[in-house]
Amino acid sequence: MRGRSEEGIALIAVLWTLTLLSIIAIALSLETRNSSLIARNIAESAAARAAADAGIQRAILDLETPPSSPIESRKFRTDGTVYAWPFGKTIVHISVQDEVGKVNLNQAPEALLAALFASVGVESGKAHSLADAIADYRDSDDLPRVRGAEEAEYRDAGLAWGPKNAPFQTIEELQQVLGITTQIYSQVASALTIYSIGAAINPTVAGERLTGILREAGFKYFVGSQGVAAYLIRAEAKSSNGAMFTREVVTQLLPDGTHPSILLWKQDANN
Repeated sequence: MRGRSEEGIALIAVLWTLTLLSIIAIALSLETRNSSLIARNIAESAAARAAADAGIQRAILDLETPPSSPIESRKFRTDGTVYAWPFGKTIVHISVQDEVGKVNLNQAPEALLAALFASVGVESGKAHSLADAIADYRDSDDLPRVRGAEEAEYRDAGLAWGPKNAPFQTIEELQQVLGITTQIYSQVASALTIYSIGAAINPTVAGERLTGILREAGFKYFVGSQGVAAYLIRAEAKSSNGAMFTREVVTQLLPDGTHPSILLWKQDANN
């Protein structure tokens, strides 16, 4: 009897050992599989990032092509048209937007800013208040406009900051202006710039929406050379397995023919 008990105990021990080894093997297999998936996703994301950056460089190269070159050598229009460009196993969607086709946040008159806000559904009185608040935010004095806002108005609104009394350095800074909500900002941001020279707007690259605003508001257009041109380049890359990466760059072409300078280099906030 004793021998059979010992054999039974040994058999149970062996079965438990085999079960434990099987569990360990399964766990290692799952860990290896997960590690492989993670490594593959990292590699695909890196490939998408590289492709987007390649798209940016491709667009910059195109911008550097002299206007006198054959038309076939220039691939991208500068009015925001989106082009699909294959790069390896990745498709990159590239657009180039001339910044002179946008409203300059630091230079635009209040009436033009008010027209822009009204175009996205902001009530007329509110639109003029926002325009005056922007003007007060960017000017150097502490004197509020009729519908504007200086330090006292920000304090009365319970805000911990006041007007900058200096030019905007980024479009995102517009969200600090009294009365600008997240919704309003998202509706007008794409039509704004801080990189063009003066308040002039070129209708040939402004797009239908902005030219319509200008026409209805009675503003004159500007057509001609800026002297120093700036462009927003957007490159969105999508790899074969769905990994995505978006790069945005603002580049300035210098008149002396040297390599363009980069004014802004960022990745999409959703990546």
